[in-house]
Amino acid sequence: MKATGTCPKCLCTALWYVEYVANNDPNPGTQNKATQFQLAVTGKLGLDGTSGRLEAYACQQCGYVELYLKERLPVDGKHIRELRRPQGPPYRG
Repeated sequence: MKATGTCPKCLCTALWYVEYVANNDPNPGTQNKATQFQLAVTGKLGLDGTSGRLEAYACQQCGYVELYLKERLPVDGKHIRELRRPQGPPYRG
């Protein structure tokens, strides 16, 4: 949706853009505003890792939502690995 401006599910072109996806915590603590939701990548027992802020695109017609990272996360080979589709034509055995 981000690149095409069209919902891939219903082909609607009326979208909502959410710049800061908020954490929907019913008890936000002492703050009056909700904290921004982040994609958290953690290691064993949450002792290491990283996180990244999210933005969202939502279809006004069917409600389909796509989330995107606002910044690239570092590929460390342990918690975040790069996956690539194999090159060449698809195998048709």
